[in-house]
Amino acid sequence: MPEGDTLRRAAEVLTPILEGQVVTDLWFRKLRGYRPRVGDRIHRVDAVGKYLLIEFDRRLVLHTHLGMSGTWRAGPVDRPAPRDPRLRIVIETALGRALCFAAPDISTHLRDSGNAPADRLGPDLSDDDTDLDAVLERSRSIEQDTSLAELLLNQHVAAGVGNVFKSETLFVAGLHPFTSVGATSDEQLTRMWSVAHRQLVANRGRPYRSTTGAGNPGRTYVYGRHRFACRRCDNAISFSAAGERTERSTYWCPTCQPAQG
Repeated sequence: MPEGDTLRRAAEVLTPILEGQVVTDLWFRKLRGYRPRVGDRIHRVDAVGKYLLIEFDRRLVLHTHLGMSGTWRAGPVDRPAPRDPRLRIVIETALGRALCFAAPDISTHLRDSGNAPADRLGPDLSDDDTDLDAVLERSRSIEQDTSLAELLLNQHVAAGVGNVFKSETLFVAGLHPFTSVGATSDEQLTRMWSVAHRQLVANRGRPYRSTTGAGNPGRTYVYGRHRFACRRCDNAISFSAAGERTERSTYWCPTCQPAQG
């Protein structure tokens, strides 16, 4: 499930073969917006929140959102591109081939135009120096009856957290997922966002996602562990399916994350 850490790793893989290079071949399926051209130079590869951004000549930026199952991969140019119905983008340079699979959102925009999806995101929690004070201020600017589970997924408040980190962040912070923002203190919100920031940064360079830390059993505390024993208190992990209380599924420990009131 792609989240901010996944996009950071994808950018690191693609940068050596794309950044500063001239496009020798490219192909898109279901691209919205102006099309880059063979002969364009790629100026920058970056990840912002859940978007991968590739900037070409003429300030043209390719935005891809990977949704639930999209991926970016790098491969050599001396082999044929795979014949896969999920293939959406092929970008070739002299140093390699970038392939995007199953991305539901592919579009181009002009850099600094203000109307690109990434332009409307909050501070990126995958950055080393994320401004958590600005994130707290944005948290207080939304409807205060919003649940913490919904707040963490609001990319306009802070970018990068997806469904896995949402549940894991709330567990580590000791906060019930359905507590409202208005019922949460500034100190608690700051701690929650600090945990999310720390988890995303820690996972940028890992080949697999883990929130439990080195030497600890398992890769997650609560996510995907409905009815299994909590790794801290041994109580059963609770679960709310997508659509029941929020749009996305949520996992939590009722003992370690008690409901307020």
